[in-house]
Amino acid sequence: MNWEKINLENENERNLDFLDAYNFKELLLEIECNIKDINSETVRKQAFDCLKDRYLEAKEIIDANLNNIVKYAKKERKNYK
Repeated sequence: MNWEKINLENENERNLDFLDAYNFKELLLEIECNIKDINSETVRKQAFDCLKDRYLEAKEIIDANLNNIVKYAKKERKNYK
């Protein structure tokens, strides 16, 4: 998938998630694999580090497609007036 050139005219591409889901199962697996000393502080750090990484990745995708998003949003607004 080329995340830098999303085709917003395409229904499938328009429905792509640019922010990955994160669930307890994944967090528990990360804890099991990455944390030697499991406590509130280390679990919080693991979770928020992962959330930060996902946020930064989503931000990069938005930034890479910003012109395209603005152009499509303006076009759609014209269609609803």
